Parts: sequence; structure tokens; C-alpha cells
Amino acid sequence: MSNNTSLAAWDRLHKIGAALLAALLGLLWLLKIATPANCCAAAAPAAAPAVAAIAAAPAAAPTAPAAARLYFDVDVSDKIAEGEPLLAPIVAWLAANPSARAVVTGYHDPTGGAQRNHDLAKSRAQTVQAALVAAGVAADRIDLVKPISTDGGGDLKEARRVEVSVK
Repeated sequence: MSNNTSLAAWDRLHKIGAALLAALLGLLWLLKIATPANCCAAAAPAAAPAVAAIAAAPAAAPTAPAAARLYFDVDVSDKIAEGEPLLAPIVAWLAANPSARAVVTGYHDPTGGAQRNHDLAKSRAQTVQAALVAAGVAADRIDLVKPISTDGGGDLKEARRVEVSVK
């Protein structure tokens, strides 16, 4: 491999790494997890070349993120147990695609009464809807959709979920 080929490969790798760093910093800022004041002050100057690299790089055709699954604890609808960062790709996609919409569907496990479970699934979906709105998604771009069966099925943890997709 010639020296020029090796240099070009190294340069391309460096640009990809800088672009990934800039994208990660942007997602952290979007989710308000990190700001220059609380953790990234030293990294902020390094982000400027990364932003320039992104602007100079040819744009790839973006693809819609896969559905996110957010889980809840037993009989809880107001606090997402895990996975809230999984909303970041969906929020970013919606920000970049103004005609796209979020679809939010809530489920429940088989424990408890039918009406309580129905209310629980709906309330979980509304909690995720509120998280999307808090992340900057307009409420009128979020569709709450009741599935044919809100009972999530076999695995109880898997059943206590809300699915978020884009259309």
C-alpha cells in the first residue's frame, strides 16, 4: 500500500471519528444530559473541527430509526424504568424530518384487572408522549395508538413496555 493511500485512509478514519464525536455531543446536548458547563468544556474546542468535517462530508441518505422499547416497573406508569436514552434517535429523526410523526403504543402484563391494565397501558403511553414533548417534539406530531391487544404476552417485563416508532 502506498504512502498516499495509507494517508488517505487515515484521514478518512479521522474524519469519521470526528463526525461520530460531534454527533454524540449533539445528542447529549439535545437530551440535556451534558452541557459544556457540566462535563464537556474540555471537549468543546475539539468539536469545532468535527462540525466542519460533518459539513464538508457528503450527506448519506438517512434511515428511520428502529422502534424504541421503553420498559416500566410493575404497576408503574409515571416513571420509565430503563431505556429513555433510546428515544434520542427518534427525537433526532423527527427534528430532521418535519413531516414524520411518532407512533406511541402502550402495553401491560396480565396481572391486575382489565380496566386497571387498560388505564395503565394508556398512562404509560402518555408518559412516553410527555418525554417526547419534553425533548422538543411537538405534541401534534405524536400519535397515541391503542394496539388490538394491549396485553404484552409471555415475558412479564417485555409486556410492561411502550413502543415508539416513526412514520
